[in-house]
Amino acid sequence: MARAVEVFRLKLIELDRASLLRATADTLPALVGYVDAQRRVGFLNDEFSRWFDFGATRVEDARGRALDDLFGVSGFPGANEALPAALGGEAARFECRLLRRGVGWRSLEAVFQPHKGPGGATLGVVTLFTDITDRKQMELRLARQTQDLRRSNEELEQFAYVASHDLKAPLRGIENLVTWIEEDLEGALEGDVASNMELLKSRVRRLESLLDDLLAYSRSGRGDLSAESVDVGALVAELAALVSPPEGFSISGASRLPTLVTPRAPLTQALQNLIGNAIKHHDRPHQGHVVVDATKRGEMIEFSVSDDGPGVPTRFRERVFGMFQTLRPRDEVEGSGMGLAIVKKLVERQGGRVWLADGPGGQGLSVHFTWPADWSSSLANDARES
Repeated sequence: MARAVEVFRLKLIELDRASLLRATADTLPALVGYVDAQRRVGFLNDEFSRWFDFGATRVEDARGRALDDLFGVSGFPGANEALPAALGGEAARFECRLLRRGVGWRSLEAVFQPHKGPGGATLGVVTLFTDITDRKQMELRLARQTQDLRRSNEELEQFAYVASHDLKAPLRGIENLVTWIEEDLEGALEGDVASNMELLKSRVRRLESLLDDLLAYSRSGRGDLSAESVDVGALVAELAALVSPPEGFSISGASRLPTLVTPRAPLTQALQNLIGNAIKHHDRPHQGHVVVDATKRGEMIEFSVSDDGPGVPTRFRERVFGMFQTLRPRDEVEGSGMGLAIVKKLVERQGGRVWLADGPGGQGLSVHFTWPADWSSSLANDARES
């Protein structure tokens, strides 16, 4: 009697566990099943009844039925290849198309996981089918949008290149005509006429500079890049000589500037644009000072290019990163308004970001941007994440 009571208690526990398993499986938006080693149904959740027509058989009464008999001609998905592999002890994963009653054809992702006993023998297979139709459609839409975006970017860059390249020829022609007119009228150009001729040449130079910057923007970050060891301190010293600052204007790099493994060209262009921008917009060009500094921030280096000029009001600090944006009239400062837009594009192509802040002590402007400390490691991380 005691033995019978104990057996009955264990059966109740097993029944309770089975009820809990079924209740849990029936709430899942997926087809969950179990097939034993003799290809008999051990378990099917309610989701199967929404996809298959079992006739008079209720899904909860399918236990013990032969798989092929229960699913008939339509067949159990994966029964011919994936199921034998899983019964042999190897997990299987595949995608399939299945007709759902009253809905239509759907795409499913299937996982067949072997269930092994204590001795290692395969007792059965747990099957899981997940409807991925919406995900597949979204991936398809995303792929199309990515392709359209890539094509639009290529067309835009091609347009910028062609426009900036082809428009230079007539500009040079205009400049030559102005020069010839000045030579023909040498000594006769006075007053407003002389001023207008200078203004015309200034406008031609401005447009030519604008086209050069537009071309630089379209090219920035393009092409195959190769990493090399770059001594940023030495690079800043080279740029200080290259940009030819006014007499009395100083450009210096902090002593802690690092040596990076990175493509040289985009970093050089970013620093050169920021240093040139600081010089161009300084209100005391013969007394100004620019300092380039850097701080390690995890896997990134935070650079700062700080000056002691007039700075940029907080309300304009997002605007200046747009194309053709300047805060002062172009008659006061010659420029296309593309410098910071190019820097932003270069930095973001390397996975960094750029922002503006007050200069040291609240005076001037400090442009900060982040850059990978080790470009090759950054590429490896991107590859692993993708």
